[in-house]
Order: sequence, then structure tokens, then C-alpha cells
Amino acid sequence: MRRITPLADRLFPRVELAGSCWVWTGASNRGGYGVISRGRRDGTTVVHRAVWELLVGPIPDGLELDHLCRVRSCCNPDHLEPVSRAVNVARGAQAAGVPRRSACRNGHPFTPDNTLPNGSHGRACRACHNAANRRYRARKKTAA
Repeated sequence: MRRITPLADRLFPRVELAGSCWVWTGASNRGGYGVISRGRRDGTTVVHRAVWELLVGPIPDGLELDHLCRVRSCCNPDHLEPVSRAVNVARGAQAAGVPRRSACRNGHPFTPDNTLPNGSHGRACRACHNAANRRYRARKKTAA
């Protein structure tokens, strides 16, 4: 019977200290995140998740780990924070220099009076929402 080497014993020899980052020197996926096998039947996982689960504990349901240092190959738990997908995406866009839109696609400004909260999208234009409702009611009226 073949002995299975524990994940921690395979993981930490491939981590190199570079300043305050713990840089993964093993295999990586297309996105630049380090990957490691969990075992023959368990597939692979991204290294920063594996390190978090080994050293900190389980990642809370509905959250993902955000790299605060913006180094995708870093697996230092001090550089990771569990956040929602919306927060992670917004932080990534902000770090890439993509400004948050100040107007909707139809040019209406996102002001406090003209902005509605909108689930996973974050916000919606009140003027566009009202216009869509008017068009819908008009269609329903002519169909009846």
C-alpha cells in the first residue's frame, strides 16, 4: 500500500518568503493562483485556500479569500481576508484602476436620489427602472 504524504508536508516546502508575502513556487493555474493536489481522488485546490484552512480554519460559507497584497501567488494568511464576491470583485477593479461608474448606461447620474440597491449588481438607476416599469405596464395594457 502506498503511503500518502500529508498536504502540509507537500505544501510548505514549495513556499518561498519574499518580503512579507509567502510566494508559491509550485504549479499555478491560468489565473496565476498556485494549485496543489489534495490527493488522488480529491482533485486540486488553490494553495491560498489550502493554507488558510490548515492554519486558520474553514472559510465561512458564502465568502471567498481576497488577496489584500494583490499578489496571486501569495499564500500568507495575514494577506488574505474572507469577503463576499461583490467586495472581492470591487476591490480587484479598484486595484486595477477601474473607476466605479458615476452614471448608468443611459447617462443618468448615480446620485442618492436616483440609485436603487440591486442585489448582486450593487445598484440600479431609478430613472431607468421607472421607465422599464412604464413600458411593461403599457404592454400589459395593450395586450389585455
